[in-house]
Amino acid sequence: MKYAHSDWRHGLFYLGLALLAGHELDAVARHEWRLLPVLNLLDDETGQMVFILAHLPLFAALFWLTGHQSLKIRNWSQLGVDGFLIFHGALHYALSGHPLYEFTAPVETITVYGGGIVGAVHLALTLRGR
Repeated sequence: MKYAHSDWRHGLFYLGLALLAGHELDAVARHEWRLLPVLNLLDDETGQMVFILAHLPLFAALFWLTGHQSLKIRNWSQLGVDGFLIFHGALHYALSGHPLYEFTAPVETITVYGGGIVGAVHLALTLRGR
């Protein structure tokens, strides 16, 4: 599973992470907190604030772990994000009929489902290279 920071798979991984970040920008516009347990109990102004602020430490941790100088930590973190991207795409598909679901193509297709595909490809290539 060892590969250099300059390996093209590393760039593929960061494309998936960028798609997730882009999706989270869209998620604010689409009121995603209304679909999340606990946050859906809050009024919109508070829900939006908590949703945005909660993503700050999450993304800081993702950036730190997935770019960590320890190859072992970096690789396991990237595989975890790959798995999340796949699960996240499946979750969005499952929720797409929910009355509070506001995501639409093409942004959702590119960021959510594109992220899931990139995560699956990166995961498969990484596991194949082990």
